[in-house]
Amino acid sequence: MTAADGVELALLVVADAVLTVLCCAFLMISLGAVPFPITALIAGAANLGFLWLAAQYTSSPWRFAPLAASALVIVIAMVPGLGGSSAWITGLPLILILLFGLGVPASVAARPR
Repeated sequence: MTAADGVELALLVVADAVLTVLCCAFLMISLGAVPFPITALIAGAANLGFLWLAAQYTSSPWRFAPLAASALVIVIAMVPGLGGSSAWITGLPLILILLFGLGVPASVAARPR
C-alpha cells in the first residue's frame, strides 16, 4: 500500500464515521406514531460500499477500518446522556442499526474470498 492509498483509506474511514454520525442522528425519525429508522438501511448499504472501496486499497486487516469506525460511533451514540437526554438510541432503532448497519456488512466482509 502506497502513501496515497493510505491517505485515501484514512479519508474513507473519516467519511464512514461522519455518515454514521448522521445516520445515528436521524435514526429516531418517525412517521406519525410509527418509528421509521430508514437510516439503519442507509448505514448498512454505505458500510458495504466503504468496505468494498477499502478492500480495493489494501488486503491487510486495515480494510476493516471503516467498519471499526462505524462501530465506534454507534457505541458512543448508545451512551446515555449524550445530547442532554437520558438515552439517545434505544429500542427497535438500536437493534436495526446494529443488525443492518454493522451486522450485515461485517458478515459480508468476513466471508472468505
